Amino acid sequence: MKIFHICTIANKLEQYEEMKSSFVEAGFDESKCRYSVFDNSKNNIYEPYSTINYVIANTEAPYIIFCHQDVLINQGHGFDQLLKVLKELDQLDPNWAVAGNSGINNNYEHIVKITDPHNTPLWSAGFPQRVYSLDENFFVIKSDANIGCSSELKGFHLYVTDLCLNAILKGYSCYVIDFHLTHLSPGNIRQDFWDLQTKFQKRWRREFSFGYLQTPSTSMFLSKNNAIQYIFSMNRVKRWILSNRRLRKWVKLRMISGMRF
Repeated sequence: MKIFHICTIANKLEQYEEMKSSFVEAGFDESKCRYSVFDNSKNNIYEPYSTINYVIANTEAPYIIFCHQDVLINQGHGFDQLLKVLKELDQLDPNWAVAGNSGINNNYEHIVKITDPHNTPLWSAGFPQRVYSLDENFFVIKSDANIGCSSELKGFHLYVTDLCLNAILKGYSCYVIDFHLTHLSPGNIRQDFWDLQTKFQKRWRREFSFGYLQTPSTSMFLSKNNAIQYIFSMNRVKRWILSNRRLRKWVKLRMISGMRF
């Protein structure tokens, strides 16, 4: 049986082949891994939310990797390192469902193990670190967790944060792990990002009584109460609160069930 099912939605197939070659050279050879490329080189046939759900429902590998076409496994970590840290995570928290290399913990700290054009500082306080949102460049799903993305959302942004929140709703946990790679892109935020964020907020605010959700690329307020949602979504209010360490403790996410992140 293959250990990893490695999946990529690609619109530049040459770049995808460079990515795949770096994986193979790092030990992710096809005797141990299944590769699936979802070809958007001519048209945007595939989008991540539904593609992730399809792969989860149709794979036999214990671990599913989703990654961008512009990542390279060239920082000294490879198949053995990834399998090692996932086994260690199993021992620490058998209830984990999603793991990645960049995410936000419940203190609004950015936990990072990545080389990228931003020169993002690497986290130095140890791994794994529990988080509630992750970056899309690279993440691992435990297949038997039986989670998925929200069916009412689609597009190319915020899908792994959606996946993490769905996992947390089902009682699972998510982590940033010690797996170092290179992400070649600084990321692009265009109008489609903000359009999807609006839909994401509409979907997720009904699950939260109060609090700010931070991701590696954005922040947003979530509350089922319309008046509270309006006030705390104002940019000046959001900037004031999130820049104040004491206030940040007060506005940590609270699910309607009473669970606080």
